[in-house]
Parts: sequence; structure tokens; C-alpha cells
Amino acid sequence: SKIFLDFLPAYRVGVKLCETSNHEEMEEEIAKGCDVVYIETPTNPTLKIIDIRRICVAAKRAGAIVIADNTFASPINQNPIQLGADLVIHSATKFLCGHSDAMGGLLAGKKELVKKVFQFREINGASLQADPAYLIARGMKTLELRLERQNASALKIAQYLQSHSKVSEVFYPGLENHPGHAIAKEQMRGFGGVLSFSLDGNYEMVKKFLKKLELVHLAASLGSVGTLAGPPRTTSHVELTEAQRQMLGIPESLIRYSVGIENVEDLLEDLEQALAAL
Repeated sequence: SKIFLDFLPAYRVGVKLCETSNHEEMEEEIAKGCDVVYIETPTNPTLKIIDIRRICVAAKRAGAIVIADNTFASPINQNPIQLGADLVIHSATKFLCGHSDAMGGLLAGKKELVKKVFQFREINGASLQADPAYLIARGMKTLELRLERQNASALKIAQYLQSHSKVSEVFYPGLENHPGHAIAKEQMRGFGGVLSFSLDGNYEMVKKFLKKLELVHLAASLGSVGTLAGPPRTTSHVELTEAQRQMLGIPESLIRYSVGIENVEDLLEDLEQALAAL
């Protein structure tokens, strides 16, 4: 978000942020004219869902390129290019690598567009080194196996949290009451291994809860074989002000929970004991 809020405007690139759950607003803004439509679905960290095909139709009508961040879904669960996107990006550090031991990014899409990016990176750097490239390629060999487990476990955990009295809200597109569930069901094969939830309390309660978790690593990353958790306030969105997080719809009591491949019953017991301590 900081790229769009601070960095691009500093280079005099015009940016318009839209409420991603309001497709009509997005279509209206696209129709006014733009060069690029950048979307992320599911979004980080509140897992809103964007109708990729619908937005791509609007973008093509305006002559814009569509770039989709598919990190949360992974190629196993969702393929934006098949729905009309021109370019797809992944933080390969996350699900593609899957072991929290390499950092990198991947780009896929139309050959002529990828070539432009490749030539720019050739001259300006930085390029992915051989070691992390190898680790990411290794991780991708087990991507489908890992995601099958993570999809199933995340849904079970989301359903459990939704029924807990100390949890005020759960954000996961696999839940039938999620506002984007119908769209997600249409364009995704699985709902992903990441969910987020708000505790019925303030940030002090969040800190107390996280300290009680025994099987979870407290970290800013996601998509690993090990379960990772943390509040966006101090991890993914730490560089934003509280007002900026509020503008993006990110509660201060929100916890992002990236499900690993551990036994799901163990993770549920861990959540139960941590919540019971509040």
C-alpha cells in the first residue's frame, strides 16, 4: 500500500485507490481513463475478493493493462491470466517457496510485457541470485501438496474461530457469510491458507493472545510449512499510520494467521488454550 500512497505519487504517477469490495466504483474510475489497473485478490490482510473477470473487462474497455497480485491464492487456487489479467505477480517468498528460507518475486504473463520488465531489471537490478532461485524452485515441487493441506486446515480453523465468543470477526473467503464468497467460489479452486480475525478487545488483548500461542511462529511472513501469525499493525502494515490502516479497513485488533501443514487438531487446541487465557 505504501507504494501507492507515497512512492508512486512522489514520481508524479497519478494513483487512485478504490474500495475493492465496490466493483461499481472501480469500474467508474477505470472508465475515466488509466494505463494500469493493479489488483490483489484475496487482499492482504482482510481477504476481500475482487471479481477478476469483471474488472479485466472494464480495464480492456479503457485500454488499460491489468496486473494481479496472486500471492495469497497461489497458482494452485487461482489463475488470473485465464480470467483476463495481463500480468500476474507473486511474492515467491511466501507460498511458492513455502519454507521461509528464501526471498524473491515472480512475474508471469504476456511475453511482450514480461520482456519489458526483464530488460528493465537487467539494466537496473536487482536480479534474483542462484541460491534463492534454487530454493524457490525446490519449494514449488511440493506446492500443490502443501496447499491442499493448508486450504483444508484454514477453512476448519476459520469455522472454529467464527463460533468463538472472544472473536469478533473472521475474514476468510471460504466462509459462506464472507461478502466475496460467491465470487471466490466462481474464480478459485481453493480458498487459501491465510485467514485473519479480530479479537473482541483492544491491541493489548492481541499482544496477550499472541504470547500464549505455543505452536505458532510470530512473524511478518506467510505461506510457510509452519504456521505464522502476527498483527498487521506491527508486521505487514507497520509502515502505515493508524489513520492509513483505518482508511484501508484494517482494524487495530486484527491478527493475520497463515496456516502451515501441521496437524489441524493441534493448531485448534493451541488456539483454544490461547483464547481461554484472555
